[in-house]
Amino acid sequence: MAERDSELVSAINELDDRSFLSLCFGPSVSIRIWLLINAERFQIRPSLLLTVFLGFTKDPYPYVRKAALDGLAGLGNTVVEDGSMIECCYFRAIELLNDVEDCVRSAAVRVVITWGLMLAAHSPERKQHFSDEIFANLCSMTRDMSMEVRFNAFVAIKRLEIVSEDLLLQSMSKRVLSIFKGKKSLVQCYTEQLEMLALDVAGAFVHGVEDEFHQVRKSACDALFNLIILSTKFAGEALSLLMDVLNDDSVSVRLQALETLHHMAISNCLQLQEAHMHMFLSALSDNNGHVRSALRKLLKLAKLPDLVTFQLSFNGLVESLESYPQDESDVLSVLFHMGQNHVNMVASIITDVFEQIDPASEGKLGFDSVKVIAYTVLAISAPVLDTHSLRIPPRIFSYAATLLGRISHALGDIMDQSTIFAYLLQNSKNTGLSDLGFNPEGVPCSLTPGSYVNDILAIASPKTPATIHEKQHKDDDAIESIKTILSKVQDIWPLIQSGFLHEVLRTLRVCKEALEVFTYQIDKYSGALAFTLQYLKIMKLVAKVWNLMSSKHSCRIGEWESLLGKLEKGLKGLRSRFIGFSKEEERHILELMLVTCALKLSNGEICCHLTIMRKLSMIASNIEHLLKEECIEPSTFVCEVQRSLSKLGAITPKASCYSLDFRKLLKTFTLNHLEISEKLKHVKAELVIPDNDYEKPLYFVPGLPVGILCQIILHNVPSERKLWFRITMDNTTSQFIFLDFLSLGGGCDEVREFTYTVPFYRTPKASSFIARICIGLECWFESAEVNERRGGPKRDLAYICKEKEVYLSMIHNS
Repeated sequence: MAERDSELVSAINELDDRSFLSLCFGPSVSIRIWLLINAERFQIRPSLLLTVFLGFTKDPYPYVRKAALDGLAGLGNTVVEDGSMIECCYFRAIELLNDVEDCVRSAAVRVVITWGLMLAAHSPERKQHFSDEIFANLCSMTRDMSMEVRFNAFVAIKRLEIVSEDLLLQSMSKRVLSIFKGKKSLVQCYTEQLEMLALDVAGAFVHGVEDEFHQVRKSACDALFNLIILSTKFAGEALSLLMDVLNDDSVSVRLQALETLHHMAISNCLQLQEAHMHMFLSALSDNNGHVRSALRKLLKLAKLPDLVTFQLSFNGLVESLESYPQDESDVLSVLFHMGQNHVNMVASIITDVFEQIDPASEGKLGFDSVKVIAYTVLAISAPVLDTHSLRIPPRIFSYAATLLGRISHALGDIMDQSTIFAYLLQNSKNTGLSDLGFNPEGVPCSLTPGSYVNDILAIASPKTPATIHEKQHKDDDAIESIKTILSKVQDIWPLIQSGFLHEVLRTLRVCKEALEVFTYQIDKYSGALAFTLQYLKIMKLVAKVWNLMSSKHSCRIGEWESLLGKLEKGLKGLRSRFIGFSKEEERHILELMLVTCALKLSNGEICCHLTIMRKLSMIASNIEHLLKEECIEPSTFVCEVQRSLSKLGAITPKASCYSLDFRKLLKTFTLNHLEISEKLKHVKAELVIPDNDYEKPLYFVPGLPVGILCQIILHNVPSERKLWFRITMDNTTSQFIFLDFLSLGGGCDEVREFTYTVPFYRTPKASSFIARICIGLECWFESAEVNERRGGPKRDLAYICKEKEVYLSMIHNS
């Protein structure tokens, strides 16, 4: 009541020693508890407070004892010179470790470590003895019935600075070790006391990491943090224990185990052996990105003992990169650091595999494969002065120049792009970058039939970063690079027709890397940049499909349909996710869609011919309409398609498209130059599910709807477009919810920011599940009757944000 009245608050704050004691010893238990909890607010002498707290630890009410112990723990920060008083507080807390109430035992643990450390500091000659005793008492509490007590016991153990090696080793074994049996002294203790200590300590950390509660398991891993530097043998036992923890069900526990291992590496206590590697490297395949990142951070520091463990680590990183390509920059950075820490091992590995990765030697591995990129980064990690003595082939540094964009992105925390380029140039002088189209000064030579890549590399050469770092030139440089790359894309069409797929894919990859230099540096032309990156993906798919069509060998089952499906989806997305197209750009995309339909019809085994023919006719009509508006003659390919459709007549179920030779028709297609519009805007969304993860699921009742809170930012979404949420639960069934974003307000047409609760109706009869949610934009240019879904979007959706996982757990009856 006093805290609601400002005058009474000031009166309470002026409470003197006499009044404080009178109220504490009064009949009201609630007042007594309140006074003990808020004692620091009053001007009470510390010596009096200490006596009061100590006295009330014997109060019959458990919450009074807890408040008194909490007060003692708080007073531990003050200077107390009376050794007998310190001992009195410490031993009283030891007694209360056996209290019947959980809350009292938990508070007693905090007092034991606080006053125990004070006691050890007050008696330097007996510091080891007191530290061992504190450790033993706290270890005995790690098997307490209360989760909170076990948790606080490990939190307290972390604060210890010295513990005898024998006790540390005993804490790793549930069986009493032979070192305690028959031993007559350990810091002046008798045999019986030794065995009692051993029983208290036995297997404390093993019990901790096996605890049913993830909070305790995490605390046990954290408690090892400072103890591992006290004993090499203990560090080895802790390492084996932590290896098992890397398979824990809780993400937070796995992360804490890796953090402790990282501390071991920093303290030079991490002695990895071949037997550890399987469990250790399993974290590289973890579903959680934070866990994978934590292990990669650890690998940057780890000192591997031999070539076997180094090769296992390399293989683990490559497998992880193949499974999680989004981790590429981080993985390549780890490989570079590993190479610098293990130079001789790098030389041995690269010498053995060089012929497999060298394109000039027709190596077994494709130049674009993940393993080749990994080996290349590993090779160039060798110090500049040692590359020749360590037999690193200089040609590898030449090949690395074609990966400049990816490597510079990965090593951005070490050196900038111009420094990396100079480093590669310096180390490749014996063979020269002229092998890849560079002269000794690092300037691209004139374009030759096999050197499209070299001309593109000029965009990312040292002269470019010098200008893009100047704010006033960033946008101009970006749009100039985009236009240059689009002209190079047109130039590779003869290579696609001739079947040089490897050269085409390599060129497109380098184009992509050159553009990614600008990804986070420009604002004005961000739409044009995003469009061009998507366009490069489209051309990659076109090249692969065209190669399959021209190939004399049969393709894998489903490969043709899969590639064409991705191509059609990509073109729909390209047309839907950007606004501000010029008529030329729209016509260019429509012509590629026309090619996709013709490619589908060129395969006699494809189904749904009637639907594809109708789509072909509709696209051809749209192109004809645009050509009339622009007063432009159609291309040869468009003319041939229109002529074929005219011969076929009306498209009906009886009409046969088999009379048309679509492969002959496709030979008339030529890729025209695409002149990019500088006014393009990227339609996209940012979706966040706040306060939801594996540890904090959203609760639901099976069979009843559940609301999923979403924070949404929409960019450049036109008011006439329709947005839908798609929620999938098992990758087979989907639920669609219409998003009426206009009624929510929250900004202008360019940026709209709001919060929305999405109802999910199909909650299953399961204890927990993961739903995946994303936002899609209806493809406005499609006919509504073609893809009509009951209760959902009437057209196909182009998804404008990354899919997010929502963790849900069933409410259990208590």
